[in-house]
Amino acid sequence: MSEITFLSKQKINLSFLFFLFQFTQLFAQDPVRIPIDSLLVRIPSRVMTIQQIELVAGRNGGNFSTRMQSIEKLNQATLNNLPARSIADALSFSAGVDVRQRGLSGTQADIGIRGGNFEQSLLLVNGFKMTDPQTGHHAANLPIPLIAVSEIQVFKSPTVLPFGQSALTGAVHIGAYAQDAFEVKTTAYGGSFNSFGAQAMVRMKIKKYQQLLAVARDQSAGHWYNSDFKNHQLFYTSSHSIGENQRHRLTYTAAYTDRNFGANGFYTNKFPDQWERTTMAMAGVKHNFHWYSKKEGSTTYYQFRQQAMLRSHADEFRLKRNDPAFYTNTHLSNVLSYEAQLSVNVNRQQLLFGLEQRLEQLNSSNLGLRERQYQSAFVQAQGLLGTMSYAAGLLVFAYNFENPQLMPSIQIGRALSFHQFVFANYSRGNRVPTWTEMYYTDPSNVGNPNLQPEFSHAAEFGYRYNPNQYNSKWYFWKADAALFYRQHTNMIDWVRETSLVSPNPNPWMPVNIANVAFTGMETSLQFNVKKSGTWGVNKLNLNYTYITAKHNFTSAQESRYAITSMRHQLNGQALFDLSEKVQLNFTYRLVQRIEQPLYQVVDAKILVPIKSKWTVFAEGNNLTNAHYVEAGFVQMPGRWFKLGLTFGHRAIDNPRP
Repeated sequence: MSEITFLSKQKINLSFLFFLFQFTQLFAQDPVRIPIDSLLVRIPSRVMTIQQIELVAGRNGGNFSTRMQSIEKLNQATLNNLPARSIADALSFSAGVDVRQRGLSGTQADIGIRGGNFEQSLLLVNGFKMTDPQTGHHAANLPIPLIAVSEIQVFKSPTVLPFGQSALTGAVHIGAYAQDAFEVKTTAYGGSFNSFGAQAMVRMKIKKYQQLLAVARDQSAGHWYNSDFKNHQLFYTSSHSIGENQRHRLTYTAAYTDRNFGANGFYTNKFPDQWERTTMAMAGVKHNFHWYSKKEGSTTYYQFRQQAMLRSHADEFRLKRNDPAFYTNTHLSNVLSYEAQLSVNVNRQQLLFGLEQRLEQLNSSNLGLRERQYQSAFVQAQGLLGTMSYAAGLLVFAYNFENPQLMPSIQIGRALSFHQFVFANYSRGNRVPTWTEMYYTDPSNVGNPNLQPEFSHAAEFGYRYNPNQYNSKWYFWKADAALFYRQHTNMIDWVRETSLVSPNPNPWMPVNIANVAFTGMETSLQFNVKKSGTWGVNKLNLNYTYITAKHNFTSAQESRYAITSMRHQLNGQALFDLSEKVQLNFTYRLVQRIEQPLYQVVDAKILVPIKSKWTVFAEGNNLTNAHYVEAGFVQMPGRWFKLGLTFGHRAIDNPRP
């Protein structure tokens, strides 16, 4: 395929997206989101006892308290208290989530779930998939500033049922939503390594349009040689109803991020002057339409949803920062997708039908001109059978209309009492290799064009204790526990032959490993204090994850990912009230990956309100000055500090600015 043909197809894709956007204007996205938080904002967090009804993100939705798989939610209150400057930082405190950063402030991060690597996890922004056909290293180049995030939901098993294929190990859904009430929030900080950052967000309703706009900039001179960075983020979303009966709803999302950074140790330790710049732009539109059909004795509720998205990602990488002619790779990938689904709700049962079409294209100096298509269709059913909750689905998918595969999924759950819930699930997951795995070549790596898709079979059994917070005691606590098993077939991993020569001169090559099995357990405990005092413990969190892996490597092979997966993870948080308003949050992370040394990191954050709308905060990261490496050859920073100021205003009674 010539470059002219490639570029002409880009114009066709853009025209298609524009046409679809205009088409949806005639009909119009997600059901109106009830801003529950706005109803509770007047109640102080330390005495609030209302238990919210929260819906799980995804195709079929559901009550968060009766979810039938392990899903962890990070809300705005939790994110505000964490010593984190990016979404990647915040996810590192989640049970079972392995975040491997190569720099500060989420400059580049790989996110794995329950022993999986970054290629096997799906990331979504407001329901749009951030899949990158070039390489999974770019999936976490997220355009949302942390200040604008409404919630993060972490799905810890294959997600055929809620999101479709592309995630063997799980998914992370980041939500940033518009609303009626006017809200403005800004934050700025400065700190070690000449670091500086600022973020701003505004939510408002102008006429019938709910809107959210957020911008961010982070920069630093770097914590060691050639690790400086400049990161920019721009995010916008808007939602509105159409028609007098408001049965149609449109939601628009547009975002952009630009990251320019020294990449010392990112991919090799032989060239300390590596440099990289990545940009990502995406635009998407969603349309939601619902209607009712009433008959004697029952009402049927219908909902039709469709969405289209265009995601474009550019990557420039140099082995020598100031000498582009020595070795430079450039890549431009585009993903155009369309999804549609129809749900039929009768009494306590729901049927869901849907399809997805995706076009992936790449223009690369190293990987060449590439193109492929993805097709899928699915059917799902969920509801109640007596006291039992269930959800079951079957998805069929193919790439380029070839070799269709079936992906079943089933979940069941039952309440043992008002406070206790048990669940079990099984699902099959899959992933096709990226073009980097198939075609990339350099002196240290050789692609494998014969790679086949990898698959997984996963099962989970879990228990949840979630008590009613209305009680006479001065405290309440929550607990979760899960056992899980996941077997990979045709698993893709980079391997190389061992050598007596150091460093090893043999190149890495991706291969399909016949069988790798992951078995593990995950536990979580949260202790909350209900009190009217001005000092003492407010909340304690503790979670632990253990994973063991069995693979069929020979002793003459080295693995890049399969035998470096997470084995032990222990996270702890302790939130203290130092006065009526001042809060101090200590966090602790212990991580040990297979055949890698254990490390421990202690962070802290203190928040001091100085006026009704102003808050001073200070963060200390890696207070014990631990030496550790998360990814590549990047030595993570030692002890470092930040000092910042936050302003926030929210108009509840008068939503208009």
